[in-house]
Amino acid sequence: MKRIKIMMAAAAAILTAVYSYAAEPAGIKVSNTVASRVDGDLRLTADINLDAMKLKSNSQVYITPVIEDNSGNSFVMPSVLINGHAMQIAYERHSLGGDARKNHDVAMAVKRRNGKSQTVSYLSSAPLEKWMWNPAASVKWVVDTCGCGRLNGSAAGDPSELGLNPAGKLRVAYVTPAVTELPVAIHEGNAQVRFEVSRSELHAEPYTCRNGQKIDNRAELKVIDDSISYALSDKNVEIAKIKICGYASPEGPYLNNQQLSTDRSRALSEYIAARYKLPAEKSEFDAVPENWAGFREQVLKSPILSVTQRNDLLELIDRPVYGPSDYDAKEKELRTNPKFAGLFKSTILPEWFPALRATKFEISTRLKPLSDEELAEVMKHTPEKMSLNQMFRVAKLYPEGSDDFNRAISTALRFFPEDPTANLNAAAASLKNGDLEKAAELLKKAGDSPEADNARGILATWNGEMEDAARLFKHAGTLPEAAKNLEMLGK
Repeated sequence: MKRIKIMMAAAAAILTAVYSYAAEPAGIKVSNTVASRVDGDLRLTADINLDAMKLKSNSQVYITPVIEDNSGNSFVMPSVLINGHAMQIAYERHSLGGDARKNHDVAMAVKRRNGKSQTVSYLSSAPLEKWMWNPAASVKWVVDTCGCGRLNGSAAGDPSELGLNPAGKLRVAYVTPAVTELPVAIHEGNAQVRFEVSRSELHAEPYTCRNGQKIDNRAELKVIDDSISYALSDKNVEIAKIKICGYASPEGPYLNNQQLSTDRSRALSEYIAARYKLPAEKSEFDAVPENWAGFREQVLKSPILSVTQRNDLLELIDRPVYGPSDYDAKEKELRTNPKFAGLFKSTILPEWFPALRATKFEISTRLKPLSDEELAEVMKHTPEKMSLNQMFRVAKLYPEGSDDFNRAISTALRFFPEDPTANLNAAAASLKNGDLEKAAELLKKAGDSPEADNARGILATWNGEMEDAARLFKHAGTLPEAAKNLEMLGK
């Protein structure tokens, strides 16, 4: 009878040990954790090393892998049960009770052989859920010494990435923008370069006409010179084009004025081209035979006109014209109609018309041909002078993903916000940096190139949409990056 009592007491000790804390197990080391996809399942393998662990005979430890992500999803994998000597006997005899079995799904149970090298090879599977593709998904190993469940356990080491999703290793593809015309800066101005009556020769130095009239164009030509000098004040720019437009006043036959204004514009254009050694294609000229638009502005702003005079003049100026004879008829009416004749003789002809004989000029500048290194300096200060192609050339000076590379890509997007290539390259950089929300927005305007399909495939991979990702990579055709990504996806 005494022996039976002793055995019953021993059994009671074993049963109650499940609910008591064993000493904190030291030396549990989990290594070689590998998660893989097998058909539709997640397969998890690992080596659990117990070499440094000493476990009392009536103690047991549950080691449980827990899969979780950063969005609150989790999945508890089956546990490994490590038993002390007495506990292993009870386990094999199915004599353990209590809540321990309810708290853990045991994949395997082993007896700890204290003082000996011992490694347990873990292998278990679980249904593969979409959230497990999240690159933030990880596995942590929870050690439970009381059988109370994983929530009461402590972690054995730091969590390790599950690593199912290859998105972080996928290759983005950038597009080199097409070479286009460079942006130009336009500088406009006016000058009243004077010519001898009915003549088109340009006099750059003081000149006395046949009728004794003196012409001095130095100040007006200096206006043009100063404008060109200002336009070229940046050492990195050159003249792209200079346009000259000469305006004649409305007196005289229209056809004569047309020829005269054209010849005078040509003369000034040739003078500037020769002075600055411009090739013919960089110098353009045009002419307005009779400056009726300028005349209209004078009428609108003149303080000396009565309401009736202003309205009569505007009615004459705005009268539709269908050819040179209509312009001549207007000019004749200005001279002869009693409503206008006095004003024409006293003010319009001597004061207003001379001011209409003006020259408008437009100077367009653009960057000179520069090396990529020189363009990098331009980009720091005046990126608005650069083309999208030049900005990408600067970006390629730096390692992909570096601050300088990303800054160049962002600058290109800022100046070309609607360009598909600029949006695609910025989306690729965002994917590389893990900014998925920004990449998704940029890809809406990235066009339908193979590189864009590749980027959308990477984004789908990040989001766990593996079938969509595979379809997009295939749609990218022979793009090398897409083919490699498809390979890494295992499709």
